[in-house]
Amino acid sequence: MQSTIDKIALNRLTQILTQEVKLCSKLLELTTSGRSVLAGDNVEDIAILLRKLETRALELKNLSLARTALMRRFALAFGLSISSSKEPNLLNLRKLADLVSEPFASGFRQFASQLNQLALKIQSAQLDNAYITQRALDYVNTTLRVLVSTRNSFGYSDELNQKNSIQIHTLA
Repeated sequence: MQSTIDKIALNRLTQILTQEVKLCSKLLELTTSGRSVLAGDNVEDIAILLRKLETRALELKNLSLARTALMRRFALAFGLSISSSKEPNLLNLRKLADLVSEPFASGFRQFASQLNQLALKIQSAQLDNAYITQRALDYVNTTLRVLVSTRNSFGYSDELNQKNSIQIHTLA
């Protein structure tokens, strides 16, 4: 059935998937190494980390668009539709691996497995980072509440206390 699609397109998909695996690995590395940056107090380092993460995410998005275009082309050639759902008429990497010959079949199965594993690891690392970020926000909010209560204990006029308290609570 592979004769309905050309090897040039299959090679192009292999190149795209190779780049996606490399970028996902870099994204995972950035995400896991970012824990120490997020737990630190250097705002510039956090901004640099976020820029790097955004860059990798944009690069992955562009590769995903190119991969999706090729998968649509393959789906049309095989009379299937494309989606991320588990329906039998839909084309994904594992199904494509079943439809093409070697060496593409085993390569696509391997890419599907690698990308799935990387996605799970990235998701776990992001949850860890979200926890660290939430703890930092909790710390900031607690500090702001302490500052508000300290200001209120010094007997400023009620009008001044209320105005400053509203401004500080707005930050929290």
